[in-house]
Amino acid sequence: MSFDSLLLRAIDESLSVMGEEPKRALYQYLLSIHTLKTEDIPAKTGQFALGMRRALGTASKVIEKLILKRLYEKIGTSYQEIQGFDFGDYVEDARQKFAMQPSGTLDSQSEYTRSKKAQFSS
Repeated sequence: MSFDSLLLRAIDESLSVMGEEPKRALYQYLLSIHTLKTEDIPAKTGQFALGMRRALGTASKVIEKLILKRLYEKIGTSYQEIQGFDFGDYVEDARQKFAMQPSGTLDSQSEYTRSKKAQFSS
């Protein structure tokens, strides 16, 4: 799976905490007001973060952290706050970490870990 796909999945999963209607409304807002298509978000993370801040206000910071935590989990590492980093900086950091990993192992490994956790918690 590509990094861009992992990022989009992390974003979509994280936005789902708001509910499906608000998530769709945010995607529509990004498209109509910021002319940002969903598939373009990985290349325009700064524009995405700005659009979220304008749409959600200070709540966008909570969603950003949730996205980043999920993204880092998907690439097999943990999210750690770094002073001076913004959303785009974290995404680029994650992209670099992803590029250093052997291909084809990351998301399938995290999926395996989640399924194992689910088996043990049942």
